[in-house]
Amino acid sequence: MLTKRLFLLLYTAVFAIASVFLFVKIQQKSLIIQLDNHNLSAAAYHVTLSKKETIWDVTQTIKKSKNIKNVQIHFQDKKNKHLTYFYGTGSFGVPPMINGNFFGTGTFDSEVEVAVVGKNYEKKLYEPKDQEYLKIDNKYVPVLGVMGDKYSSQLDKQIFIALSIEKSKRLIANNYRIIVDGKKALDKNMLKSVLGAKKVEHLAQRHFLINQDSWILDHFQELLMLFALFGLLVFGVIVWIVSNKRRYRNLLDQGKEPLQLLFEEWEFFALLSGLGTVFGVMAGMFITELTNYIPLLIYNTSSFILINIIYILLLRRRVISMNRGQ
Repeated sequence: MLTKRLFLLLYTAVFAIASVFLFVKIQQKSLIIQLDNHNLSAAAYHVTLSKKETIWDVTQTIKKSKNIKNVQIHFQDKKNKHLTYFYGTGSFGVPPMINGNFFGTGTFDSEVEVAVVGKNYEKKLYEPKDQEYLKIDNKYVPVLGVMGDKYSSQLDKQIFIALSIEKSKRLIANNYRIIVDGKKALDKNMLKSVLGAKKVEHLAQRHFLINQDSWILDHFQELLMLFALFGLLVFGVIVWIVSNKRRYRNLLDQGKEPLQLLFEEWEFFALLSGLGTVFGVMAGMFITELTNYIPLLIYNTSSFILINIIYILLLRRRVISMNRGQ
């Protein structure tokens, strides 16, 4: 019996560890998806202005607004998908950096434009002394830092430029694809009102759940494997009940009440499966780099509750059947 209980403990622990690795995989895919989309969140908006304004006009309107805070604005070049003029106010989202720094809020009130580039440009940078430069349109632009992560993404090919005041006053905003993304979800109607925009709509990008449920498609394999893990846990419940069939018979023959038998057996099962789940999750979290534990804990807690309900139902059916057959 001790061997069986140890097996149940290890069985649940192994699948709990496996669930951690699957959630790490989901996290990695989600990060790559976000980096592929210029490090923009799924709540970002595509803005079309109703009148001719310069980039300076748009950024200053946002800066002076009391209702829109902590945002980043991307003015994406329609001819060169790798070039973006970047503006931020307050606390805005910052992409992962390999070296150097991203733009600070003071960067956007400068007479000199500066850049932050993806890691694919790292070997193309010119460094005469202590400052790196990237040659863009026959002009050397100072580079503050290099963006990127250990995973490959479209961000590796991007060039973000913080414009000089003079240049931002010359460039017409609607000549670019204007994307506004907040640290927290922005109010669409408020954004439209503040900017006097003709149209404000969510990004039509294939990777996000808000468009054709593609988040599910992007993580379909991992989600299937999570369902498979749960299925194997249910299989383990069935094997556990079948393997203890003789024990249940002996206890009933000795006069054990069916309800008491059900409760005592469930106590053992709940304790062992619970300990296995806790140990497995803790071990998995210790050896991986998971940053968001909430979905993992929800999944394992739900799985624990459901397999215990299934165990009680199946065991009750088995005990009643055996008791009637006495």
